[in-house]
Amino acid sequence: MRESNRSYTNDMDTYLPSDIARLLGTSLPRVQRAIRRLGLHGNRGQGVRERFTAAQLGQLRDQLGVTPSIAGFSVVEVRVLAALARAPLGVSSTRVLAGRAAVSPTAAARAVQHLLGRELVLREERMVAAGAARRMSILRANVRAPQWQQLAPALARVVAPRRPSKPASRVPRHLRHLFWNTAASQMDTARAGGYIARRLLTTGNPEGLAWGATQLRAEDWENAAGARGLDPQQRAMAHNIAASRVP
Repeated sequence: MRESNRSYTNDMDTYLPSDIARLLGTSLPRVQRAIRRLGLHGNRGQGVRERFTAAQLGQLRDQLGVTPSIAGFSVVEVRVLAALARAPLGVSSTRVLAGRAAVSPTAAARAVQHLLGRELVLREERMVAAGAARRMSILRANVRAPQWQQLAPALARVVAPRRPSKPASRVPRHLRHLFWNTAASQMDTARAGGYIARRLLTTGNPEGLAWGATQLRAEDWENAAGARGLDPQQRAMAHNIAASRVP
């Protein structure tokens, strides 16, 4: 996002709330509500207007995300398109998409319907292994749409708000086709984290690995790395993910 406004380079890199709203692609009232919610206090110089530091801007970015304005698209549609652009294999449901875009499932579903009509999103039937082969509906970005190249630079600047969440206690429903022959007790991340990590490594499913990298413990990945039957690349991946989980 361009940051050419003169107040973006003011004394000691401080920002007015209006600057922050422009940088994050949101409204001033929304920024002001987030400032109050986070209990942030700005600095007042000789003027009367409060200014906020770069660190405080970072806190607000985490809270609100960054959504560049794109003519003809709502904020939710921009976030949905950005989330799909970062999922080259597509996503399995609007609920999964909503989580990636940090919007509500209802809002995501409305956005998807609109974007399907504009041929920027495609819905495909794909065969997946789930005990027996079965069809699953997949949503993906239509990167071949004539409009996509114009949208791509702005979509690349989208940052979804960070949503604090509790670690998952079980393998989520949308990944259970990867565990089609697994007992229910082996879906528990606290009791069977090592097994789950190994299964994700052997299936190589990108969505499953992305989930496991944030939800399973470092010790689960190290446990998986020591299991029989993995190739060197899979072991290296397990060690790398484990290292990324260490505070």
